[in-house]
Amino acid sequence: MTPAASQQFYDAFPDDVARGILEGRRLRAHAARVSLVREAGSTGFAIDTLQADGRPKEWERTTQRICKILKNEVERLPAKTKTPLAAVAHLMSEDTPVPLITLETWLSMKDDGGSWWEVTALLNLAAVCLPDVVKASERAKKRVLRVVTQL
Repeated sequence: MTPAASQQFYDAFPDDVARGILEGRRLRAHAARVSLVREAGSTGFAIDTLQADGRPKEWERTTQRICKILKNEVERLPAKTKTPLAAVAHLMSEDTPVPLITLETWLSMKDDGGSWWEVTALLNLAAVCLPDVVKASERAKKRVLRVVTQL
């Protein structure tokens, strides 16, 4: 990142957040959760994100890209994995989404002033038991890391 781009980047944050980044604290930049939902007798997946309030437009575009990555990974799940997930959804009440994967990106500053991105994927207990969901979360993490390191 050029010095001008770095200054513009840090100017986009409140003073306390920018100071925290400069001090080496991690900042959660993006968060998206894939949940299994049931509505009107049918099941599906929902993707929820952090609110966009006060976030730079570029970060919101990145969040949209992250959602597309997660959507593609969920669509790639084989029927042998989606069937037990649908069964789980039918055991839950319609108003209770079942979180499967929570993906977060964290930004901090390295000692040399460069950016350090971390991507984490948290899976609930039911998702951990399904190898295809675990593989999907790993693929999503790798793809999201490539997206955020381009910022």
